[in-house]
Amino acid sequence: MYFRLNPECYLIKGEKLGAIYDLIDEKIYALDQQETQIVTSCEKNNPVRGDEKLLFKLKQLRTGKFYKNKVYIQKLRLGSPIKEMESDPPALDRAFLEINNTCNRNCWFCGYNGIKRSFGCMGCNKWNENGKTLSVEKWKVIIDELRDLDCKDIFITGGDLTLVWNKTIEILDYATEKFRNIYITLHQQSLSPIKVTELSNRANIIVQTDDINTVQSRDLVALVVVEPEEWEKASNAKRDNMLLSFAVKGCDSLCSDLPMMSKKKILPISMYKFMDNLQYHPCLGHTLAICYNGNTIPCPMMRSHSFGNVNDVELYTLFEKEWEEINKYWELNLDKIEKCTSCEFRYTCADCRALEESLSGKLNGKILCNYNPKEGVWL
Repeated sequence: MYFRLNPECYLIKGEKLGAIYDLIDEKIYALDQQETQIVTSCEKNNPVRGDEKLLFKLKQLRTGKFYKNKVYIQKLRLGSPIKEMESDPPALDRAFLEINNTCNRNCWFCGYNGIKRSFGCMGCNKWNENGKTLSVEKWKVIIDELRDLDCKDIFITGGDLTLVWNKTIEILDYATEKFRNIYITLHQQSLSPIKVTELSNRANIIVQTDDINTVQSRDLVALVVVEPEEWEKASNAKRDNMLLSFAVKGCDSLCSDLPMMSKKKILPISMYKFMDNLQYHPCLGHTLAICYNGNTIPCPMMRSHSFGNVNDVELYTLFEKEWEEINKYWELNLDKIEKCTSCEFRYTCADCRALEESLSGKLNGKILCNYNPKEGVWL
């Protein structure tokens, strides 16, 4: 008798242990060392030896079946094999347009103050940098180019956008003719009922705040910056329309039970996201950011990495010319990240390269994880 995992179930092995990814039910089953060996043997089409309770349990979970003879199981895939062989660049899913760099506030969590935080890319920041802000007409050209590159989502960010409100509205009005999914970030203190009304048919609003109690409307997404000592409390109070942006003061402020360090970072994963994570970084993949001064970078928070400036060349020309460099970041999947490469959870784990690089000093470093894949234990 033989046992094989179903087409939608993948066995992912780490250095010591393994995990089964069920891409239909979007569940992950962690295996101990003996269980990993049993499932590995079965996936090699070796006969079942003895009365394996684990295999009956996996059958009950609808992750696999028993067979009388050896079978070949074609794993479930997405997309066309012909499409995968084409040489065209992969899809550009997200573009961050930093249309402003002015703000009269001095928020403690701002990138200007060098604060490290997750989801900083979606938040509001100003930067101590040189360069002239791109004109409205130039942003319109960039928006046209992003549409031609088949970009899916655009995020309008940059300082306090209410200080350049007419410019913001003009850019949004132009973008709404080209894109369905447009997001804009405003600080909580800048968000008035009038502003909400003006944006209602133009963009999805992301509200930047450091007070978890300030944003009550379910129609808005609250991006809440949380200090390390408040991480656990904020995680317990989190609502569906809320994203927690974890601020990290330094490595000495981290402890083992924080959400970004512990088992809580292992999340259910969809079939599409799993397939994509096999090749691309879960965040940097399919992403570009265009700074207020025209610099094009892999992420709004990774200011020292540049692909060039759209003042000097058209975006698609830059995209073509710098494709190998861009793809270096896109394909920086977790197989290439220190520590992650030997972890069975690497295709379902969230990862912020901007934050990890700032803490470790290395593009492929890893600090925000307390799992030891060599021993298979959480510290």
